[in-house]
Amino acid sequence: MKPENQERITRWYQEPYMLLVAGIPLIAVIWGFVMLKTALETKDSLVSDSYYKDGMSYTQDKESDEKAKRLQVTGTAVFSTDEVKITIDGYLDEYPSILKVSMIHPTLDTRDTDLVLQKMGDKTYAGVNDIELPSRWRIWVDSPEQGWRIRAYPMIEAGKEVQLTYK
Repeated sequence: MKPENQERITRWYQEPYMLLVAGIPLIAVIWGFVMLKTALETKDSLVSDSYYKDGMSYTQDKESDEKAKRLQVTGTAVFSTDEVKITIDGYLDEYPSILKVSMIHPTLDTRDTDLVLQKMGDKTYAGVNDIELPSRWRIWVDSPEQGWRIRAYPMIEAGKEVQLTYK
């Protein structure tokens, strides 16, 4: 016969508090190994391989922006799935015959692309679109002939106008 005031004894692995005490650190260790594996197998694509060159070209970029500001060059870009159209305006004596459009991906430099737009009308330029839509890109529109640059960092959607300015 068992005494009535004696408590029932359970094994250590059957206690709920033991599972709580041992389970949380075990989950943390497993999650740590998952994160370590992810860190070792994933490429760090946010680091620029040409950081020195980027830093040295800052002055040249600043001069291009200043020239666009002096000439008050602005633009409107419209992207479709296969074409880019840009209309520019400003105090230009003569509009350039081509525009160089640098499409810079925010994180992956392998997705960066350059487009060349031909003059179609008085202030209108057109070219082939190589990027997937919708997505976010840095857009730099340069005039190699005249040395100015306008830019934007928009979410690009098909048929939606993007305003380009000197900054």
